[in-house]
Amino acid sequence: MEEAEDLPCKFTYIDKTGKIITAARFDYARDFSEGLAPVKIGSQWGFIDKTGVLVTLPRFEDAEPFSSGLSRVRENGLYGYTDKSGAVQVVPQFKLAEDFSEGLAVVGDGVQYWYVDQKGRRAFDGEFMAASPFFKGLANVRLSARDAASTGTTFAYIDSKGHRIFTY
Repeated sequence: MEEAEDLPCKFTYIDKTGKIITAARFDYARDFSEGLAPVKIGSQWGFIDKTGVLVTLPRFEDAEPFSSGLSRVRENGLYGYTDKSGAVQVVPQFKLAEDFSEGLAVVGDGVQYWYVDQKGRRAFDGEFMAASPFFKGLANVRLSARDAASTGTTFAYIDSKGHRIFTY
């Protein structure tokens, strides 16, 4: 008899009544958001709708649930963003990326972080040593060493235009 950790495990979805929505089984599955869910088939990720229909064929190395109409996906080790049709809206070019929040997403190269809009353009000047997603109009950032030295502060809350609201 196989050990429990050696048994293959597949994922599927149920509706609110407990009814299985599709006979398909997936190698991994993430939450539904904005009507779609990322599913892994083999080594690639695609998206299904709430009826279990595959709406985007598996082609991404990784995919996250949708946020603000876009899903964070990975191709060739880099992150970008796709829309619900599977069309890439922001070409994968970032070593690190977060989901969109309040129209902006944190991206970075592993050393510095900055914010981009839904077209992948820098939202404002400035790079940070660490950055959080926006929440209620503000984001917490760790200032670059240069900025920290010139201001005598290390952290700040910024607004969606990059203006420092509070430093500490």
